[in-house]
Amino acid sequence: MFKLFGKKAAIGTTITLKLSGLHCASCSLNIDDELESTPGVISSNTSYAKQTSVVTYDPTITNPSALRSLIEKLGYKVL
Repeated sequence: MFKLFGKKAAIGTTITLKLSGLHCASCSLNIDDELESTPGVISSNTSYAKQTSVVTYDPTITNPSALRSLIEKLGYKVL
């Protein structure tokens, strides 16, 4: 029997980073664009309203320290 629908297993590691310094929705888009252009990052969902970024990444390629550094180079703080 074939299973047509089902939940895929999560790929990678997911972290939630608490941020500060986001002033508008464009800030969220800038962070997501940079993160998703980074090797090893699978997805990024940054919320201006919540001041958080939920990032799923491949831990064999990148790490939380590198992700924090990238966000801070954009001018935002990672708490």
